[in-house]
Amino acid sequence: MNILKPFTKEPAFVNREDELAYLETWISARPENILFLYGPKSSGKTTLIYRFIDRNLSKGGYDIKHFNLRELLLVNYESFLQAFFEIKEREQVKEARQYDLKVFKLGVETLKGLESRELDPFVVMKKELEKSNKKGIRPVIIIDELQALDEIYFNGGRELANEMVNFFVAMTKESHLCHVIIASSDGYFIERIYQDSKLKKTSEFMEVEYLHQTDVMDWLNNLDRYSKIDRFVLNNCQSEAIWNFFGGSCWEISNFLGNLLNIAKDGRILDDEFNGLLEKKLIFFRSMFVEYATIEPEKEQLLFKIAGLISDHPAKGFTFNELRSLVEDDVWSISALRTELNRLVRKNFLSYAPPRAEYALQGRSMELGLDAYVKMIGDGKGRMSNI
Repeated sequence: MNILKPFTKEPAFVNREDELAYLETWISARPENILFLYGPKSSGKTTLIYRFIDRNLSKGGYDIKHFNLRELLLVNYESFLQAFFEIKEREQVKEARQYDLKVFKLGVETLKGLESRELDPFVVMKKELEKSNKKGIRPVIIIDELQALDEIYFNGGRELANEMVNFFVAMTKESHLCHVIIASSDGYFIERIYQDSKLKKTSEFMEVEYLHQTDVMDWLNNLDRYSKIDRFVLNNCQSEAIWNFFGGSCWEISNFLGNLLNIAKDGRILDDEFNGLLEKKLIFFRSMFVEYATIEPEKEQLLFKIAGLISDHPAKGFTFNELRSLVEDDVWSISALRTELNRLVRKNFLSYAPPRAEYALQGRSMELGLDAYVKMIGDGKGRMSNI
């Protein structure tokens, strides 16, 4: 019998004790609001959710319905039904861990009624939540990447994402039937849902930021403990270089550590090869901006403006109002600029924080890529240097 070798690298989970403590306090109270988890891509939102489920909710008493919409192809109402509902078997085996059930299990006739649109899915969901409460079980609905429901409509042209959020308001603030956590890296989409659904007094926001420097350095100095990496050890300069290039972006750091496995020799990484990998990463991130802007002057000027704002106050983001000069100089109209910023958020160039109405580049690596792009373009276009 073949025995599989252990993985040479595992995903790391570092600290997050403050975030887990917040979630524990929130879930302990009677439901009265929706909790939105937001933050830049690769900040660790999904990993945090899984750890919270394992540590706080897997011991019983909770009916966990966790939908990671990133894993599903949702293109219409029918695909939504397939993702959220399934037929309940007569001789259904009881699962040891309730959070594996993930969907609303219905009888055949009820499911047929949903498919024919004779039944409203939210009415059906409410009845299922009421059943759990009567059994003394607390339902928890967790939806990861809600924006996957964007532009899906049903029953009279109602927008699915908007209707779902309104339903969750009713289930939390009004009926107190379940806890609801919605996570998304698309803060701009959350902002739109927040405005359309009038959630001002019915929701909370929890920002999942990139890891702090102390946590990253602890991780990189203890690769065996956090990532099960035992084929090399980083020196201090290499650890500092990783922090300076990737900041606290969990996935990017983990991915780079995987790249280093390919060049590890005698338990260490040669500096020349290490720096060569970072240089390739920088060229890649610069190329993202080159590909985005092509030769369109208005996009070039937008990128130069963003680079200038970040240079002026690197520790914080920027607001729409700080792009005023692009409108005053007739480079962009207000509506076109808002649309373009939304596009940059969805393409993971920018992140957006709804409570502060602030934009920021998606991590330190994107900042370095934009800086490299500005230098490359600006050297050939002196007119851009003063923007």
